[in-house]
Amino acid sequence: MQPQRLPLSKLIAYGFGIFGWSLSLNIVSTLLSYMYLPPADEKTTLTNLVPQTTYLYVFNIIALVLASGRLFDALIDPLIANWSDRLNHRLGRRIPLMRVAPLFIALFCSLMFLPPVKGESIDNVKWLAFVQIGYYFFFGLYVIPYNALLSELGHYPNGKMQLSTSQSVGFMAGVFAASSVTKAATFFPAEWGDLKQLEYAVFAYNLFGATCMLLPAFVIDETKYCRPANASEPVFQSLRTALSIKNFRVFAFADGVFFMSVALISSGLLYYITAMLGMSKEDGFLYMGVMLITTLLMYYPVNVLEKKISKKKLIIFAFSALSVVFAGIYFLGKVPIHPVMQVVLLMVLFGTFDSFLGILPNTVVADIAQAEAQRSGQNKEGMFFGMRALFQKLGQTLGVMLFMMLTLYGKDPGNDFGLRLSGVLGSVLCVLAALVYIGYNEKDDIV
Repeated sequence: MQPQRLPLSKLIAYGFGIFGWSLSLNIVSTLLSYMYLPPADEKTTLTNLVPQTTYLYVFNIIALVLASGRLFDALIDPLIANWSDRLNHRLGRRIPLMRVAPLFIALFCSLMFLPPVKGESIDNVKWLAFVQIGYYFFFGLYVIPYNALLSELGHYPNGKMQLSTSQSVGFMAGVFAASSVTKAATFFPAEWGDLKQLEYAVFAYNLFGATCMLLPAFVIDETKYCRPANASEPVFQSLRTALSIKNFRVFAFADGVFFMSVALISSGLLYYITAMLGMSKEDGFLYMGVMLITTLLMYYPVNVLEKKISKKKLIIFAFSALSVVFAGIYFLGKVPIHPVMQVVLLMVLFGTFDSFLGILPNTVVADIAQAEAQRSGQNKEGMFFGMRALFQKLGQTLGVMLFMMLTLYGKDPGNDFGLRLSGVLGSVLCVLAALVYIGYNEKDDIV
């Protein structure tokens, strides 16, 4: 039976799924290191929750713990992808896993923000190392099947672009919502202190995020809107197949390097606002709102340009433009422009060029997966998106580690050289991503 075209209501529901996991992921990426190792600032009652011990003179303990969690996440993704590809269930290959994971994601994310000791302690390190394993396992259990659905649901003309746009809108909305957690925390009693306020705010946001993740899992009928699929290759054979495709290797490496730069910059966002510009962390969500609006306004032009200009050229352009934007972080607080205008300009420029990379790469993976399915007769969308996630998360892991290393060279007001270097390094990584992506042959994946 021919699968049906996904109606608008379910396309919107699909976008709510990524909003939920983007909310959770961005709470972790922007707030966790800030909460456990805050900058010296008289405006907050937050204090260090972990020792500032360094290893090999460059790695502090929080960087190693966070990196180990992302490394576990990256390594488990291909296994989850193969499991999803080969799943034989009456509800389909993706939906059953997506129904299981959201409440566990919310639980473990909340637990990461509940340190057992409310002061500097090695016990907090052990707690975080343990809890994040559960978080990243269930996170992958949802995200890999969810992303694989893009290729399978987008079987009609322009379907993949519509689904990828829905994803990008949801993701950016999640970024914005996550940036408002510190503001939401202020609505809890002030006598609780900043740490307890944050804990309750994170818990409330996670419950909402889990509800959003469950929406597509119960609204979209996979058997109705996806073609019947076949995948029988064991995990290591499937991995070899994916990595044997040159286009996928080029894409995945460039994508991973880009996500290294994004992790580097996103880890520093609250530091840039507070330590470099002397502004309140509670207002961060307002500037993220500027970025969200800019990104949303760019989605229509991106969809129009994709029909006229090759995706390869647009992606290389976006990498190159963001390298200039990230380089500008070095000068924050040093130029004769009001701090608010500096942040607004940064958010507008980032939102403009990141909109290309929010939509186009997912369609590239879907194109590669679809071309391989036609060649081999094996539908391994989950493995391709899982391998993309592996490279992304390896990049994110290194990005977080690099940022935490750079904080050793200054992360406080008046002593912020490490923060400024993070912008320079992010710029260099974007240039590298653009150079690597030149090797992508777009014609190989036209089906």
